[in-house]
Amino acid sequence: MITDALRAEYEHRFSLYDTDGDGYLTAHDFTERARVLTDAVGEPEGSAKAQALAAGMRNTFEELAALADVEAAGRLDREQFVAAFARAGASGMLGRVVGPSVAATVALADADGDGVVSLADFTAVHRAAGYSAAQAEAAFRALDQDGDGRLQVDAWQAP
Repeated sequence: MITDALRAEYEHRFSLYDTDGDGYLTAHDFTERARVLTDAVGEPEGSAKAQALAAGMRNTFEELAALADVEAAGRLDREQFVAAFARAGASGMLGRVVGPSVAATVALADADGDGVVSLADFTAVHRAAGYSAAQAEAAFRALDQDGDGRLQVDAWQAP
């Protein structure tokens, strides 16, 4: 059983991933979400970063589908998605499910590849991901442990 707060977070994620608004998630919804994120930061569609994000997002869908006992060519409804995410968290598989897409999102936010993400770049990616500017700034401040206004990529990826 999951907490109400965690259920609300998973349901929010479902809504963000449901790019066509049909109430189901397919692999296409996840690759479309990757396109939205890359467009938001001006990353060219065929770039290595864009391809890595699309692959990471496909992985997330395929892992969730497997946890929900749905074929990779199938679709997940809201309850299947919530249950699969909860199962991933409870079994310690969450990193396997979202790790590749998180790593690709981090690389996308690190526009110049120097291992440092600015508040502006961090916010741009998070806004495109469906979070408010205030939520993005709060997350940035929480991760920016030394308060220098620059986020080390490895700190973002730390468990």
